[in-house]
Amino acid sequence: MLSSDHSLSALKALELLGARTPHPDDVRAEVLALWPAGGPVLALAGAVLRLNMVGGAGDLLGPTLTAMASRAATREEHFMTIAVADECSWPDRSTVDRSIAFFRAMQREDGTFGPDPLDNAIAASALLRIGCSLRDPSTVGKLLLESLDGDLWLRYCAMRALSLLRMTPMPLPVPVADTMPADELYQRLSIAEWLTGPVFAAARSGDLDALARYLRGGGDPDLRDPRGWTLLCAAAVRGRAAAVRMLLDAGADPGLRVADADALPVFWAAQHGDLATVRALLERHPEHAHATSSVNGHTVLLQAVFFGSARHRDLVAWLLETYDPAALLVACNVRGYTARTMAQLWHNEPILALLPDLPLAGEQAAYRARLLASIAGEPDPPVDALVAALADPRDEARIAACLDAPGLDLNRQGGPLGQTPIIAAVTGTDPDAETAAARLRVVRDLLARGADPDRPERHPMAVDAVIRAAVLNHFACLRAIAEHMPPLAFAAALNERPAINGQTALDDTVHRALTAPPSTVDSHLEQIRWAVAHGARADIPDHTGVTPLGRATAALADPVLKPHAAAVLAALGAPADPSRDAHCG
Repeated sequence: MLSSDHSLSALKALELLGARTPHPDDVRAEVLALWPAGGPVLALAGAVLRLNMVGGAGDLLGPTLTAMASRAATREEHFMTIAVADECSWPDRSTVDRSIAFFRAMQREDGTFGPDPLDNAIAASALLRIGCSLRDPSTVGKLLLESLDGDLWLRYCAMRALSLLRMTPMPLPVPVADTMPADELYQRLSIAEWLTGPVFAAARSGDLDALARYLRGGGDPDLRDPRGWTLLCAAAVRGRAAAVRMLLDAGADPGLRVADADALPVFWAAQHGDLATVRALLERHPEHAHATSSVNGHTVLLQAVFFGSARHRDLVAWLLETYDPAALLVACNVRGYTARTMAQLWHNEPILALLPDLPLAGEQAAYRARLLASIAGEPDPPVDALVAALADPRDEARIAACLDAPGLDLNRQGGPLGQTPIIAAVTGTDPDAETAAARLRVVRDLLARGADPDRPERHPMAVDAVIRAAVLNHFACLRAIAEHMPPLAFAAALNERPAINGQTALDDTVHRALTAPPSTVDSHLEQIRWAVAHGARADIPDHTGVTPLGRATAALADPVLKPHAAAVLAALGAPADPSRDAHCG
């Protein structure tokens, strides 16, 4: 199992699958305990790259890379020396000049690195990834393309070079299985990523020429990447309406979902908020206006209300004009929030003003009952009882009785949403200081009893207690969780991208700070500053390509989100400069 394998291949395979490294502090401790000081170059490379995967090699990087660069002798040692400089973003390329010279010396007059495809693959990859050019890229690329029927190792090395040369062939299926050894799985996933990467980049960027070439060449319009995204979903979540129409015209199936979010293309289009993209999809399948993700229960309307910008406000208005408002407004998510109550929860007055208050209470209750029945898991009476009691953290006598129940496992999922007790404890809002204080006492008690805040829920976001506490601004609870978790594990949890939307804990905090009322905005801002100080990164994009910093920057020009934008940017440590790239931050 990858989750218990701390090898470099296993860590990289998890990254390619969109998963984070479990127990990163244990990985770091294991690497440091076996640190190969003065050892072989390849052992040093593996050790420093593993550290880089779990939070950085820190002060070890410079001395280690210098030692590797001075001692590298073989093709593989020189390649891994350059790999460390590249993957760890080492700023001084001159450190690896010996390795660059080694591969330059292999180059022949005809532009190749000799007749051996493996020599060409390794040498070309090394030079290209460190920023050096090749004498004759096309000749090398042709030789490598002719070698792709070789063994897995050769195909892996050749595909890396072809990706860097931008000469990847038409994507073909690459069989993978989680029962494979980590080295084989990583190599196969890498090949799949390199093969599918260019066309997925075209779909996300709206590069219609590249997408058309792919489709004219017989490319599958329903191609999936290693994380299970389809081209149509990838284009939809970036609001690329023309690319979406091109894929639909080529036969792409708008009914195919991204499995780990159980979400259709229109769900992703609504996260972005681009009206033209949503319309392109609903014109083909109007019934998808009422389709949901089984993870959070969001419809198109609920997605638009949740993300809540001016663009989403316009989408809400169009949906209400185009479809029966009652049919849209009866829907709720798995937590029971309707479009109106969600807009109230996030204090989004411009969107709330669009939503009529229809007498639908009975229909909404029946709708939620059906929704919860569709996602119900196996009962676990002790956990179910505790999760139900935690809905009111002030009822400490009831909670205490549940905690003493025979057979209780604090780290099992229970209740209608499949939440662990610690996640249930940080779910909900605090109407007063008494509730907030009770919630914190319960959280501290659960942690002391062995509750694991890093175990995920099934619904509504399939996240752990860190993101759940951050989303709902239970800042005191978040600090208590941080005291309980090892530092790298906590930072990794802060930076996890949930499958349902890609928004990290910091991104969600930024998102909610932008619409917070004056009475709570200071707490959100303090949480932002604190999260950054504890390892939260402002440069991680969500599925739409927007980073936390980019979200706050874009809010400066958004009439719905503008009021707190400058304060949020200041909390992130950035100037309020509207000229900054709102996507890349």
